[in-house]
Amino acid sequence: MTIRLKLTLWYSTVVSLTLIAFSIIIYTFLSYSLAQEIDRDLAGRAVGVIRSIKVVEPGLLKPQKFVLPDVDVFGYPNTYLQVVDINGNLVAKSSNLFNDNLPLSRATLHQSKNGKSFYGWLELGNQRMRIYNYPLLAENRVVGLLQVGQPFSGVQAALTRLRWLLWFMSGLMILAAGTIGWWLARAALRPVEDISQTATSIRHHLDLQQRIAYQGPKDELGRLVETLNNMLDSLEIAYQKLAESHEAQRRFVADVSHELKTPLTTIRGNIDLIRRMGDQHPAIRQEAMDDIASEAERMSRLVLDMLVLARADAGLTLPLKPVALEKLVQQVGRQAKLLAQGLDFKISLAEDCRASMILADPDYVKQLILILVDNAFKYTMRPGSVELLVHCTPDGVQIQVKDTGIGIEPSELAQIFSRFYRSDQSRPVGGSGLGLAIAKWIAEQHQATILVNSRPGEGSTFTITFPKYLPN
Repeated sequence: MTIRLKLTLWYSTVVSLTLIAFSIIIYTFLSYSLAQEIDRDLAGRAVGVIRSIKVVEPGLLKPQKFVLPDVDVFGYPNTYLQVVDINGNLVAKSSNLFNDNLPLSRATLHQSKNGKSFYGWLELGNQRMRIYNYPLLAENRVVGLLQVGQPFSGVQAALTRLRWLLWFMSGLMILAAGTIGWWLARAALRPVEDISQTATSIRHHLDLQQRIAYQGPKDELGRLVETLNNMLDSLEIAYQKLAESHEAQRRFVADVSHELKTPLTTIRGNIDLIRRMGDQHPAIRQEAMDDIASEAERMSRLVLDMLVLARADAGLTLPLKPVALEKLVQQVGRQAKLLAQGLDFKISLAEDCRASMILADPDYVKQLILILVDNAFKYTMRPGSVELLVHCTPDGVQIQVKDTGIGIEPSELAQIFSRFYRSDQSRPVGGSGLGLAIAKWIAEQHQATILVNSRPGEGSTFTITFPKYLPN
């Protein structure tokens, strides 16, 4: 059963119950009102008759009796009057009764002896009548009974017509309510159908750029459409990121395969060379062993770099703690001097930074700075220079690595932090192309920024800005 049909049935059921309850109330109220009106009319006529009755006092030879008026004066074509004595004998009746009498039961005579008026029902011929019974009193003694009756058939006929009219109108209104409910449910659920059709289209065509068209008010369905469109935006972005991630993974695997292929080929070649000529040529064997050691060291560095990036991709979060800046720079300087290989290397720590601290992981920060320093040494030809400069600003701490090397082309600046990226100028120098990618990840872990300013042939300056640490 569809939601539209369910809503229509519920709506029709509620309307039906409401109309039925309303019809019953109307019918009951009108039936009661008409019956009350007949009762009041009968009581009024009875009072008129009672006021016209004369009492004849008893004489020496005559008993007390009542002198009744002409009851026809108080009658109408549909009103019947009858007077009986205490024994049920007919005393007077209206002429419209002709040869008939109002039926009188012993129960009615018995009930009239308590001196109180009462209403009742009786059957006269084939019609039902409403009867008002009024006891006649003399000296506080019941001596007779006045009965005023009126047929109820007219009221019953009117009520029957009303009943059929209510049933007919209720049926029409229920049918109209069902039709209107079906139309309203269709109009209200049209956005749901659009949602279903759009979802089906997206599933069939894998088109995450498609959106649900909705021009209605921002009601529940409007908010639902907005939520689903926002979800589709998120899915599209996530799908694009996933596609980019797959493409980056594919490139990563291809680059790793390429990077590992060269040292492995060199190692296998040197091993074959040692097997064939090593014993006869000690110099060649030693040279081959040196090449194997160099390539193994290169592979080791590559694997370590890949391990760092794998941890980064896995969501590794570095634990940070306050670190003295001066001590950290001195440790980096001592290690960097071992890599200088004759280049002019200088360290400059501003006086206002000597007591400064940064929130960092000291091992990874040293690795970050050494990556930049090592790159500066690789791409700076003698007699060039490399400087490690440390400045403190109101916003934080700046660490700069400045060289006078070959520089970077402007078109390549946006790609140098990508994994395995190496410019044409850097390829003769060697390297895996992972250093700057690792440096960028370390900087991001420390909420630091890393920027580069470079001119081809003049050198490059890498600037790392750490946020200011405020001890409690």
